[in-house]
Amino acid sequence: MSLIVPSGKMEVKKSEALLKARYQLGELAIKLVSIIYSNVKRSDEVGKDYQIRVADIAKLFNKNYGEMYNLLKNAVDELLENSIRIEDKENKKWVAFNWISDALYENGVISFTISKRLKPFILDLQEKFLKYKLENILNLRGVYVIRLYEILKDLLELNRRYGNKAEKIIEVNKLREILEIPKSYQYSSHIKKLILEKAQQQFKEHTDIIFDYQEIKTGRKVTHLKFFIKENKKNIQTENRIQDKYFSNRKAFVVLLRKKYSGNQKFFGYKTINNQNYWLGLDSEGLIYGWNEKEIKDFNALESARLYDLWLKIAQNSVLYQELVTDGVCLRDISQKNRELFNELNEDIIRLKEEGII
Repeated sequence: MSLIVPSGKMEVKKSEALLKARYQLGELAIKLVSIIYSNVKRSDEVGKDYQIRVADIAKLFNKNYGEMYNLLKNAVDELLENSIRIEDKENKKWVAFNWISDALYENGVISFTISKRLKPFILDLQEKFLKYKLENILNLRGVYVIRLYEILKDLLELNRRYGNKAEKIIEVNKLREILEIPKSYQYSSHIKKLILEKAQQQFKEHTDIIFDYQEIKTGRKVTHLKFFIKENKKNIQTENRIQDKYFSNRKAFVVLLRKKYSGNQKFFGYKTINNQNYWLGLDSEGLIYGWNEKEIKDFNALESARLYDLWLKIAQNSVLYQELVTDGVCLRDISQKNRELFNELNEDIIRLKEEGII
């Protein structure tokens, strides 16, 4: 079993298949399944249980236990009863399954099991996938607003090569299809007022992106929308204040490591050399050395610079590693005392290698 302790800093990861999937869920159910799926690891056995304490979810959403229990009970029912359908239009195929296979509540803890057929789609993060911090959707109100955030965030990320903004024309009928908007919803009174304008206001206040849009008409009817998406710099600056300070460049990163790891026999990283594994630490003068049970290895200036660059890239792309080094946690200690957490860090490193980042 794996106990999930949710926090706003948790990274939500969704494959392209899940982003394009057809489904209908309530607001809390979408947030809950995002938390669960973001904690699924490649190494997890089929049929593994994932657990969440009701008290932790209540704290996350700032609600009392009794109220949160009833809300979660309804959200779990949605995940059990409503299906998700993933379509492959090119090959004229589709597959459908429920979000979770079963759920159990006992002693303040809810346990979930995920369908074995769904797991590959959760972990399909080899090329195109969306990543954002959970805190971006925690305070969003409305199912359509949450899904629109994911769509526009994904569009912005896909256009990173062109800067921190993106433009995209989406057909109104296509938007209806993607968001599962009922046909009874009129454009001006429902889609524009209750979804687009509502989302604009909430994104500005709660998320890392903002957007504007232009209506495109065919005759008198609005048939297309041109979206203009960019970073919400106000929230980006707040969200990344630690990264701005310590992880913006190698010099700042070295300052952090020397502050937390110099001369105290704590290790911030590891390296394999000639089939020998070394834990990486800093001596009292701030120079990197490698340690294992057999020997201590000193690294020269060039080797040290490469190691700093490697672990800086890991820090910039792994929220978990950021938190560990910011707190001065010894990686050797967690490898021995908290194997699950250490495996999670290794999963991040494997992902970064697969993506070509390190």
